[in-house]
Amino acid sequence: MKGKRMFYDPEEEQWYVDIQGRKYGLHCGETIYFYIGRNAIPCRLELSYKWYVIMGEMRFDLREKDQYTVSF
Repeated sequence: MKGKRMFYDPEEEQWYVDIQGRKYGLHCGETIYFYIGRNAIPCRLELSYKWYVIMGEMRFDLREKDQYTVSF
């Protein structure tokens, strides 16, 4: 699976991936590959007071109004 759109649903306060027209809900602790340019970087999705990803030793907050490209 390559290059799926990850988006935030504010009503459900959860991130989703669009897979063949269906919403697949992502959960805290789930491992995904986050695309930065053409590079797929392994990361883990986490939730504290807001959603963020962990890439190696670094943590990045996710912007709820943005969409990201991910794969599994």
